[in-house]
Amino acid sequence: MERQLKAGIAILMISYFGACAPVGFESVAANKGDNVTIRCEGTQCFYDVVEEKTVGEGLVDILIVNDNSGSMSFEQTKMATAFAGFLTSINGLDYRISMITTDASGTGALQGGNLIDFSPGQKYLERSTYNKETLFNATVKRPETLQCEASGFATCPSGDERPIVAMGMTVKNFMSQFARPAAHLAIIVLSDEDERSVSKYNPCSYAGSADKNNCEAVKAAFPFQTEDEPQTFVDSFRSLYPSKTMSVHSIIVKPGDTTCRSAQTGQVPGAPPVLGFEGFAIAKLSGMTGGVVGNICDSNYTNQLQQIGYSIGDQVTSLPFRCRPFEDKFEVLFSGVAAPAGTY
Repeated sequence: MERQLKAGIAILMISYFGACAPVGFESVAANKGDNVTIRCEGTQCFYDVVEEKTVGEGLVDILIVNDNSGSMSFEQTKMATAFAGFLTSINGLDYRISMITTDASGTGALQGGNLIDFSPGQKYLERSTYNKETLFNATVKRPETLQCEASGFATCPSGDERPIVAMGMTVKNFMSQFARPAAHLAIIVLSDEDERSVSKYNPCSYAGSADKNNCEAVKAAFPFQTEDEPQTFVDSFRSLYPSKTMSVHSIIVKPGDTTCRSAQTGQVPGAPPVLGFEGFAIAKLSGMTGGVVGNICDSNYTNQLQQIGYSIGDQVTSLPFRCRPFEDKFEVLFSGVAAPAGTY
């Protein structure tokens, strides 16, 4: 596989050429369009792929998926406190930051993947936003969450958390409000429950019979559907934006962390016990997209948000291949000359 890099003064124009794994064809080589050509060598044929990308100061659009159900005010506050540290980790990037909730139950301003306004009509924050920390802190701490907790969970947003469905709605319907064509999309999910609270990936293998029964009861009450599947979201994104890259990071109850799960119970004084659940489906999606999985029970989110920020920086400056190089062989050239020795 060959990748050619053409250096510019302020930016780097990058194109790479790749032969994907051999495929069987009976016909002769033909042009496939979309910079893909079928090339045959004897009885073996290959897809040759040519793509050109511009690499300079990395563009990234960051979508925060904020669980605004009851019991989340503590985590929202920790997210606000750690935001300044997160900004330091993405300081070298050209970023936009938007936010939605996990409530996919309707089409209201805080439902269905709609972007939350940081101020009237302001759908995203960027590096040049002078009061971005103040705006983010006021927005991530949701008033409807506090109202839910103060009412003893009588007046609440939907407790059916569906972050994967919600982000899918954003990608389908609202990307034009904040996303740029050439930018990497980084999604950060903050939730103390899984997709539909208990996804089908949770084995409910708890030692206590009460915990096991509760887990299975919630799973039965909120059946996992096709649109909740991590793979469904990935496939939809690829279909809608074949030239964009995407990663999903998460701050959740990690799968198997029963100590953290137990710690989420009864956080709100005077309220009925509200259980947290491990984020099995969310963690699966993070793993599929090269994302970082953080711990929602950490007392301070600064370190893990910075880890997410540095990971985003790595992904923004990477060049994903359309397919795995045949026999994992490729060459790196700078303006037609072999690149210096190193790891690529």
